[in-house]
Amino acid sequence: TPTGQRFAITYTIDKDYMISAAQTVENAGGAPVTVKPFALVNRTDKTSSLDTWNVHSGPIGAFDGSVTFGTNYSDVADAKTITEAGKTDWIGFTDVYWMSALAPVGAKAEGTFRSLGNSIFRADLVYDQQVLQPRQRLTVTTKLFAGAKEHTVLDTYEKQGIANFGLAIDWGWFRWFEKPIFWLLVKLFSLVGNFGVAIILLTAIVRGIMFPVAQRGFASMAAMRAIQPKMKALQERYKDDKQKQQQEIMALYKKEGVNPMAGCLPMFLQIPVFFALYKTLILAIEMRHQPFVLWIKDLSAPDPAHILNLFGLLDFQPPAFLAIGLLALLLGVTMFLQFKLNPAQMDPAQQQVFMIMPWFMMFVMAPFASGLLVYWITSNLLTIAQQKYLYSRHPQLKAQQEKDAADKTRALERDKGAKA
Repeated sequence: TPTGQRFAITYTIDKDYMISAAQTVENAGGAPVTVKPFALVNRTDKTSSLDTWNVHSGPIGAFDGSVTFGTNYSDVADAKTITEAGKTDWIGFTDVYWMSALAPVGAKAEGTFRSLGNSIFRADLVYDQQVLQPRQRLTVTTKLFAGAKEHTVLDTYEKQGIANFGLAIDWGWFRWFEKPIFWLLVKLFSLVGNFGVAIILLTAIVRGIMFPVAQRGFASMAAMRAIQPKMKALQERYKDDKQKQQQEIMALYKKEGVNPMAGCLPMFLQIPVFFALYKTLILAIEMRHQPFVLWIKDLSAPDPAHILNLFGLLDFQPPAFLAIGLLALLLGVTMFLQFKLNPAQMDPAQQQVFMIMPWFMMFVMAPFASGLLVYWITSNLLTIAQQKYLYSRHPQLKAQQEKDAADKTRALERDKGAKA
């Protein structure tokens, strides 16, 4: 420069997604100079992935050892400048699968998000101001990550000194449970080479672990069916005193050793696994564009084979609420068959709900990732097989269920005859 300063930047690129930029300034002049090193990364267009209630997409960083997912593009646009408090470990922008971030090396820096207008945003690091005496040299190194959020890569960089870099994947509050499920899924994939098959094996493992609980739940539902006559007698006896009726029914449960909620326990225990798999499918880039079989080319995307366009044979794209794929149909069918084998005796209102539920869930789950439907269908099939097995161990329960069905059929026929 005219005042005698020499500037140089040396770039080093590793085998993954990290660039190290070493900025060096040497004061070759005859007077002291003040320098203030900085680094910046711009987001020049809006991300294609939206910021939702369960996945963050937007400004991100780690400050004082804590990763923040609470700042959105709209917040920065409104404030123009947001300077994060505390020590900046790293700062940048993320979407679901990709991230660009700056991390200081061995020096304190202040991290700031800025809005530059026209939907352009900046994240910058500004280092402390320093005075260079003549013939003094200063080198400041900043790391720039620009790439895919592969969990093994992020964890490796965290071990190399970038604090909490592995937390850039927005696992949420249940990270402690979701990451082990993801780890197991990746291990199964390494054995079989297909994530769809790995999901099926994961489902089998989960169902195997929960089999004792499911067996107790089945036995409890069987006991509930056995005491139905006594319950009906109590309901009839205390039909005018609902409080007394409930007290007597609870006393009957206690006397017979029946837990009316035991049958629901296996379903409740599956909810964390289901949600963990859901987060894995939408967050983990390792799952992106992973095929299964035949028409399923991406387990992280909805089933592309829609019934209304004859699975792609017709040049017609059905509306989103009618885009029912083959997997969603299989989900509805297997859920219906599972409910049909439920040993618990239900009143007419419950029967109506259980008749509608499978087809309602078919519409609800159709837009979800194919891998999630593969998990649920497999779980339903294993539950059906488990119920068949348990019925074989309790033939009297199967006989009672068939008798109840026959009684119901005869009652319907009598009603039709009376109307005729």
